[in-house]
Amino acid sequence: IAWTDSTFNPWIGCTRVSEGCRGCYAEAFVTGRMGADLWGPSAPRRVTAASTWKGPLAWDREAGRTVRRRRVYSASLADVFDSHPIAEATRPRFWDLVRATPNLDWIILTKRPERIAASLPATWGSGWSNVWLGTTVESTAVLSRLDALRAIPAAVRFVSAEPLLDDLGEI
Repeated sequence: IAWTDSTFNPWIGCTRVSEGCRGCYAEAFVTGRMGADLWGPSAPRRVTAASTWKGPLAWDREAGRTVRRRRVYSASLADVFDSHPIAEATRPRFWDLVRATPNLDWIILTKRPERIAASLPATWGSGWSNVWLGTTVESTAVLSRLDALRAIPAAVRFVSAEPLLDDLGEI
């Protein structure tokens, strides 16, 4: 992901939720190149290796030494706010890692902003300073995602219009 320094996947796998998922690069990569069947509501999810989970801790130490914040795109092969049982069980561990790495800016993009509030840790308060929350708005059919995102306290909120499937008008 060109606009970040690193990518971290707590687990791999997802379920399509809208037309914006039709050409999902992550699904194509996981099913095609990895040969894994991790897509769909009843498909399993694969929690990434312990070594993967250590990466952000090392990045955080480096960022602390160099005083250069590092942007980490979270879940390029999943959705942090997926309702799958593996995601639900792994998400607290993910939040513990985010909390333990204050020198990293965690970029979290979702097509499920309506699930954010129920998925945040109890200590979220008005938002953690190192977490950017965003949603994808690919068409007018999903403009309500903006309202769901606006309702969540966050240090930074952002919108992605990729893939842009129709004219969004003035939002």
